[in-house]
Amino acid sequence: MIAEYIAGVDIGGTKIITTIANATGIKARVYQHTQLQGDNLVIPKQAYMLIQKTAEYAGIHYEDIKTVGISTCSPFERKGMYKEIVAPNLCGGLTGSCRLPNSWQSIPLEEFFNQLYPEVIVENDCVAAVVAEKLFGAGKFHDNLVYVTWSTGIGAGAYVDGRLIRGKNGNAPHFGHIFITEDGPQCGCGNYGDLEAIASGTAIARDYGVNSAKEVFDNYRAGDEKAIQIVHRAAKNFARGLASLNALFDTEYIVLGGSVMNDSDILLPLIREEFYKSFPVLSKNVIIEKSTLFEYIADISALSLVMPASWIESWRTYTPWMHAPELIKL
Repeated sequence: MIAEYIAGVDIGGTKIITTIANATGIKARVYQHTQLQGDNLVIPKQAYMLIQKTAEYAGIHYEDIKTVGISTCSPFERKGMYKEIVAPNLCGGLTGSCRLPNSWQSIPLEEFFNQLYPEVIVENDCVAAVVAEKLFGAGKFHDNLVYVTWSTGIGAGAYVDGRLIRGKNGNAPHFGHIFITEDGPQCGCGNYGDLEAIASGTAIARDYGVNSAKEVFDNYRAGDEKAIQIVHRAAKNFARGLASLNALFDTEYIVLGGSVMNDSDILLPLIREEFYKSFPVLSKNVIIEKSTLFEYIADISALSLVMPASWIESWRTYTPWMHAPELIKL
């Protein structure tokens, strides 16, 4: 039986977005800031509550939802039958820092939702994003495809020969935590010198001494030499990370998303210049572009995980994510 309605949940370190759709399009979208205090069921319960609220705005009863796709920050650790979230930007008990107001070691999200719904798929947010790109973005023409998010953190999802890559715990390819330098700053995961620690939006802001990467890019545009130096270094290291991914996956299309790519006019030329310096037989025909789903990715990724096959062609034709109702804040 084909689902009449499906729900998508996108869980990030700052907000949770829930979306309800049917075959004709997106019916309601709701978000709330992620709750990080309490026990380790706070986020699963919050996400469930948001599905209920979104159902109200969609004009349906929440029990009409039988199918839920969840896109979440990660990594995961498998415990028994289910994956649990073990993410440094959600679980304050991982690195011993006081940055987060909890002592969680993991979040049993998948188990919680499997007790509520007959069909639940939980994936890393970048794995969900690459599924969306394969279904509805430029990636639908490519069997070898990598999606990379460049934001407060760095992550990736990949198809190789038309097959989605997951790994033993659903963490592949966990791009932000590849090592780039021997003596680098510490990442939230505890590593020193990994890509996320030296090139993420958080790292760009830290190196300049401000609160956001946007401030650095604003100063870059004003000709500030320190900002130019920091952005060029981040782009160089990011491009080298992409070259490493390409050496592993021999891909044909790299799609870039995430908040840092709001400044793609600055970054794409720098990334391409450095990337194509890598071994030409591997790099010369690889396409690197900003995501065509860029501003819609949070809405469509989680839905893509559970979308009935019979909906896909009409969604490709009518692009309903571009006509979605306004995002409601709770």
